[in-house]
Amino acid sequence: MPLPELREALSNARIRALYQPIVRLVNGAPVAVEALARLSHPVRGTVGPDLFVPQIEDAGLALRLTESVGMVAFTDWAYGRLDELGLALALNFSLDVLLLPDVLSWLDRARQSTGIPASGIIIELTESQPVRDLSNLAVAVSRLRREGYALAIDDVSPSLRDHRELLAMEFSSLKLDKQVVRRASRSAKAEEFVLRTTQAAHAAGMRVVAEGIATRDHWDRMAALGVDEGQGFFIAKPLTCGSVAAWRNGWLTNRTPAAAR
Repeated sequence: MPLPELREALSNARIRALYQPIVRLVNGAPVAVEALARLSHPVRGTVGPDLFVPQIEDAGLALRLTESVGMVAFTDWAYGRLDELGLALALNFSLDVLLLPDVLSWLDRARQSTGIPASGIIIELTESQPVRDLSNLAVAVSRLRREGYALAIDDVSPSLRDHRELLAMEFSSLKLDKQVVRRASRSAKAEEFVLRTTQAAHAAGMRVVAEGIATRDHWDRMAALGVDEGQGFFIAKPLTCGSVAAWRNGWLTNRTPAAAR
């Protein structure tokens, strides 16, 4: 999309959020929803992130996008709605945003204004930028953890992110990229990567989340390899805030592993 259209969208509150559930693989229990950015365009309709997020980041507007999505999500889930469903809220932060000295102050103000505790927030470090300054990242991660936030290493795969140096930091979870999750069903090399990564993350005290679970086979394979949680179309497509409670009730009734076998 042209940059002027993106600036106009950010200035006129056209950023929306959908929410993809994350569940435990051992029993299907819902644990979180990830906020996924969408752009509401007057002509194009709802625009997915692949068509605007990279351009926004390249233009140096990542903080504005993060703030826009964060405020939409905090407003959607204000005043106990997450607690009522027993869910945490996952938000995506690019590396340059996570390293900003004032981002913690903004985050605290924003979530406090809607009554959401830090313990209910998961910050996901996205894959869009390589990690070159490990010491500053470690400081940022430590600060957020001290304030009660959980943090996830996002989009881990052999081709996207070298996660090994990040395991020594205070991340609380690691997310496997959907491509390696899906390849693990047919590739011994991908399966070995998932197993090795999961074991290393567990040794570091982290949970492991598999993205892109689209079939029962994906679920079963990830569970067999020791992965803790999953998200993907087999569980739910991205939902509006108002649809999450109905999905949760239906999922607990009909779609847990015990009911599906």
